[in-house]
Amino acid sequence: MIYSKNDLKKASKFIIKNCKSKNYLFKGKVGAGKTTLIKELCLNMNVKDNVNSPTFSIINEYLTNSSNYIYHMDLFRLESENEVNDLGIIEYLENDDIVIIEWPEIILNNLNIKHSLIEIDYVNENKRKLTITNKV
Repeated sequence: MIYSKNDLKKASKFIIKNCKSKNYLFKGKVGAGKTTLIKELCLNMNVKDNVNSPTFSIINEYLTNSSNYIYHMDLFRLESENEVNDLGIIEYLENDDIVIIEWPEIILNNLNIKHSLIEIDYVNENKRKLTITNKV
């Protein structure tokens, strides 16, 4: 799917419709719009908390209107799989809550858990391309 900033709602609905897992892994270059799209995605998932980038906190927890939790992670600053293990990232992915991860590259090679990989690629300055790969 190709979208622009004006199509964020449509793009987030596309993700919800086409992802076959509760684990959403977002991959894309710096500035591709991962966090911006995730904010809209959380809005469509009825998150009542303020959604922002977990770059420094690594894990943000959001509450939905139905009292469920969504965990939003940014693994950009992690340097080793030991850090992934120390933070319990895999345990989050194995529970029943929705998990959204930006910069999942550090875990992708050894990830044997159901997940949906959402790749965001530049088409031009105003447009992005979404590709979803489900591992179920």
